[in-house]
Amino acid sequence: MTITLNGISFELLYEKAMFEPEQQLLIIADVHLGKALHFRKQGIAIPAAAQDGDYKALQELFDKIKPKQVYFLGDLFHSDFNNDWHTFCDLINDFKQIRFILVKGNHDLIDTHLFSEMCIGVVDTIEEEGLIYSHEPLKKIPAGKINICGHIHPGIVLNGAGRQSVKLPCFYLLENLFVLPAFGVLTGLYPLEKKKGSKIFGVLSDAVRQVF
Repeated sequence: MTITLNGISFELLYEKAMFEPEQQLLIIADVHLGKALHFRKQGIAIPAAAQDGDYKALQELFDKIKPKQVYFLGDLFHSDFNNDWHTFCDLINDFKQIRFILVKGNHDLIDTHLFSEMCIGVVDTIEEEGLIYSHEPLKKIPAGKINICGHIHPGIVLNGAGRQSVKLPCFYLLENLFVLPAFGVLTGLYPLEKKKGSKIFGVLSDAVRQVF
């Protein structure tokens, strides 16, 4: 599905990411790598391999889209350094042709120099072509700009007949704020409601559809 933000076309992907074809730019939010190992260190029973699917999903998405650039909109890692870092480095080393930038999130506690050693830039925000990329929604978005962010892990609950309901990840647009769904498997969903003027795009298993 394609949407236009400030005159720029983006493809909304059912892989819970978005792609800007002109710059060959892939945008991903809230992967939260290392979360399973972080929980295990805290004594929470969770399989060590619980996040293997995230690495596979990233690799398959990079192979499919073949982007020149990737923006991670924060919370790439859930906490500080753990052994998942080495798995992440192996993945990045397989895609040296891609320029990676991390827009730092509240959970990104790993030392910046480790990202620099991997040729991954780390910034607080990115502003270009009328768009501002951040992790958390900006408290004040400048006039004429659109803020593209993550952090919220947006979801939508769809109700059907017979008290049936389904909860889906979603992309969420309200005025000049556009929120991406969380990419990671261990992130959960924060249900959002339709508001006046909002547009909600539900993520299905094989497509993205506007549901409101």
